[in-house]
Amino acid sequence: MPHEPASAGFSTRAIHVGQEPDPRTGSVIVPIYQTSTYAQDGVGGTREGDYEYSRTANPTRTALEEALAALENARHALAFGSGMAASDAVLRTLVRPGDHLVLGNDVYGGTFRLIDKVLTEWGVTYSVAHLSDVDDVRAAMRPETTLIWCESPTNPLLGIADIGALAEVAHAGGAKLVVDNTFATPYLQTPLDLGATSSCTRRRSTSAGIPTSSAGRS
Repeated sequence: MPHEPASAGFSTRAIHVGQEPDPRTGSVIVPIYQTSTYAQDGVGGTREGDYEYSRTANPTRTALEEALAALENARHALAFGSGMAASDAVLRTLVRPGDHLVLGNDVYGGTFRLIDKVLTEWGVTYSVAHLSDVDDVRAAMRPETTLIWCESPTNPLLGIADIGALAEVAHAGGAKLVVDNTFATPYLQTPLDLGATSSCTRRRSTSAGIPTSSAGRS
């Protein structure tokens, strides 16, 4: 697995990270592994990559995740079938019943419905704030606040937030900051470098065009 140095340019990392030539054929492009199950040499005796079932990991998906992590300057990335699947996984990982969230006043509609219609039934509460106003966000924080969900730019009104300042507010309150980075993409901003805990991207909206594909990354 090649690891390009952090000083490598965006295009270099996008092309090379996760693109180890196939050891059997020498192919410089990772094959599309259309398999659900992987042979094991005995019980638990997985081979290179520890692959068992494609629902948990797949070499093609691993290559994508390694490249995305490199572009976000992250340690790890996970790819999903849709942006909302990625958002749902992040929220269910970081939030527990009784927790409180702070959302932007123009948060993406799908994210709002996930929180308002699903997570509230799970005992999660939320407040809405103008993310461009750090004092308004700070005022929305509660002792039980565990997460600030930020979009910058927002979808679809293109509101801008100071991610670094929001990270300071979140961490001062013992909370995490998650940034939906769909519109900017890691080409223009890397939220983790600004103090965010996690970064999500709806790749269909920005990488390939909404009509052609659906994918998500966290």
